[in-house]
Amino acid sequence: MLYVFHGTDIKQSREKAHKLIDSLRAKKPDAAFEQINADNWSPTVIESHLGGQGLFSNKYIIFLDRVTENEEAKEQIVDFLEAMNESSNIFIALEGKLNAELKKSFEKSAEKAVVSETAPVGGRFPGGTGNSSATGKQDFNVFALADAVGSRDSIKAWTVYRQAIDRGLESESILGTLFWQVKSMILAAEAKTAGEAGLSPFVFGKAKRYAGNYSRAELGILSSDVITLYHDGHRGIRDLELATERLMLGLN
Repeated sequence: MLYVFHGTDIKQSREKAHKLIDSLRAKKPDAAFEQINADNWSPTVIESHLGGQGLFSNKYIIFLDRVTENEEAKEQIVDFLEAMNESSNIFIALEGKLNAELKKSFEKSAEKAVVSETAPVGGRFPGGTGNSSATGKQDFNVFALADAVGSRDSIKAWTVYRQAIDRGLESESILGTLFWQVKSMILAAEAKTAGEAGLSPFVFGKAKRYAGNYSRAELGILSSDVITLYHDGHRGIRDLELATERLMLGLN
């Protein structure tokens, strides 16, 4: 499902978007929340959340915070809009003033589009500076951790993991992303083409390359470890944060 908030009154649009996010998170406490902005945009991020529910949560709520300020995102996001709206996960896009082409694409694809307009003040739009988060957390690209795991670089994986924790990322989001990465590597290792693996060419290429850093048996064990770790953590059997650190350090 895709909801879009846009217009020249970015402050009002942001308030409306966060109001929806807060409401959804209150209604769906098990849903994993992910924020994507112009700085950490990657088509891989969107690709991973277009399917059904995640392994560890009933839903994902993905906040797209002015991603079209990134020129690559501006060109690529149009190809994902229809799939976002058809997804069982929830995408909430916040944008400022959109050009005519983007405006048409967003509004055509979205379940609901809300426009907030105001007259310019001194050449600037009120509330138009900076990015904010519905949770107050600093922005972080968790896929940097997925890449470190794919590269089998234990020190980098541990370092990026600590950065993710320090920025307040939720364990469900981190482990869900790791599981997606390992699953993609397994699918890529067993397939000859992206279509056969059920992955986009971009994701398939990276996953195929990363899969070469592990044996098939090791990928199976890593996948099982991530799943077991999540469930043990929620049962109170293991400290989720510390156990994940050990998992990162044990990659080599």
